Amino acid sequence: MRRLVLVGRPNAGKSSVYNALTGGAARVGNFPGVTVSALHGEVIAPDGAALSVVDLPGIYTLREGAESGTDEAIARDFLGTQLRAQSDVLAFVLDATQLEHGLRLLSEFPGPEARVLVLLTQADLLEADGRRVDTAALSEALGVPVQLVNSHALAGLVAVWPSLTAACVPAPLASWDARVLAARVSARSKQPEHARSGTARLDAWLLHPVAGPVAFACVMGALFAGVFAVADPVTAGIDAVVGGVRALLVARLGPGWFTDLLSEGVFGGAGTLLGFVPQIALLSAGMALLDASGYLARASLLAHAMLGRFGLSGRAFAPLLMGHACAIPAIAATRTIRDPKERMRTLMVLPLTTCSARIPTYALVIQAFFGGRSVFFRGGVFLALYTLGVTLSLLASWVLAARGKQRGAMPIAIEFPRYRAPRLAIVARTSWRASLSFVRGVGGMVLVASCLLWGLLHVRAPLWAGGALPGTHGSVAASLGRAFEPLTHLCGFDWRINVGLIGSFGARELMVSTLGVVFGASDTDASDLPARIASATDAHGATSYSAATGLALLVFFVIACQCSSTVAALKRETTSWRVPLLVLAWTYTLAFGLAVVTFQTARLFV
Repeated sequence: MRRLVLVGRPNAGKSSVYNALTGGAARVGNFPGVTVSALHGEVIAPDGAALSVVDLPGIYTLREGAESGTDEAIARDFLGTQLRAQSDVLAFVLDATQLEHGLRLLSEFPGPEARVLVLLTQADLLEADGRRVDTAALSEALGVPVQLVNSHALAGLVAVWPSLTAACVPAPLASWDARVLAARVSARSKQPEHARSGTARLDAWLLHPVAGPVAFACVMGALFAGVFAVADPVTAGIDAVVGGVRALLVARLGPGWFTDLLSEGVFGGAGTLLGFVPQIALLSAGMALLDASGYLARASLLAHAMLGRFGLSGRAFAPLLMGHACAIPAIAATRTIRDPKERMRTLMVLPLTTCSARIPTYALVIQAFFGGRSVFFRGGVFLALYTLGVTLSLLASWVLAARGKQRGAMPIAIEFPRYRAPRLAIVARTSWRASLSFVRGVGGMVLVASCLLWGLLHVRAPLWAGGALPGTHGSVAASLGRAFEPLTHLCGFDWRINVGLIGSFGARELMVSTLGVVFGASDTDASDLPARIASATDAHGATSYSAATGLALLVFFVIACQCSSTVAALKRETTSWRVPLLVLAWTYTLAFGLAVVTFQTARLFV
């Protein structure tokens, strides 16, 4: 099969071109580390034949060596060993506003006698700058087809098919120089718009060493407060619908174990989880807005100076940021880190970042114990949880760097996109995909786990394990959770929370559905899950939890509760069980210790 291989620097627009050509769903971002492995898509060419489109990770240079397994090594290995000169076409995707840098990368390609074409992206920004590129002169100098494209308006493969079929071996390196050629084919056609000067004025504030971090904290705080303010009424509506369906189900089917299984096991678990989808969607949309505006790329530079003090670099910012969506792609994104020791430190601390799968649990616990507070207070708690995860990950990295007698980090090169209005359609699509991925990724697991837990809560344990206790207090699940109570009572947890924590190891999202089954099975009241948790009582009728319990549970969940998928991803990236087992050991030990300190301290004040 013929292949079109996309090569270019980070943030040159390769993934946007790939999506336009294939209709794929490759993630697009304004910082290095978004594409960390080769993406493959198949399309039907205008001549009716199948064509494979390959999007390689962004690469700054083809000359320097790279640690095996990193994104640049993946790109170099592909170009060096997998490129088929007879059937492959190499498309160099160059940012037209940074033409010299792109041409320098092209000049480094010694490769086999492969056919090449050049796609110049950012056509809209080039026009806004009042500049133009003489594509005919550039094509003549390079000896390959050159096409200027706007990746956001690219109409599929047909738009680049003439250039693709005309692709040929580039001119000899000695016949052109990147800097001279870029200056010769570039010209100013009109007075530029004020976008660049506006970007400079904003950067003067947002990249300030003092004002910049403060602004970032304010932006994130406003984002979290907004998530609660907008999501609360939507979540209430979803809860009302789920409650109505459950009541209708009970009324139609009548009492019985099968009705209880459907009502409590399926709707009590998976239905409760759906109530937290709005938080996922809104947070994903907010992060997409910040990214599309060009702001998150600046955050990488702000982070580089700070991360350097903890043995990391700005290259670790992308994985740490992605870890707030999901740890699995974030672990893969560490391939962008060139220093193998820094990469290992990043892998060790990544599980501390607050992934989106923890959001339902955060929202549930905050609503249960602090639901009567303002959205600003709840947003502040949310921000504090994120801050705690980031702070602990940095401190852990500092300790690891100190043990390895290494401080500081390698320099980082980041090309800032100018500030621009985000495309709302793209932001909405990103939010939709995140929500759909959340539901699809855990829907089946939640259903199976909820039904299994319902069964464990209704199967009586042997008498020696507490089976003589009334109701679910004497179930198999209760016996399993009660086995940990001698330890977990120090941080205010009882068997019900313990069962939830055990279930969350399968997937962090299962904490909510597990508690939904646990409290739904022990209380058939129609109130929502936060209210059930807040009013829960023990076997003697005493109130089980306090706000101190909620704080301890939040602290524990920030630090521990790595899911099995995270452990598997660590094993895959390191090809050893040593790192995942070390991560499990130190995070659970630290989580338990800080949860005990939090509970014992907080109970003195609340």
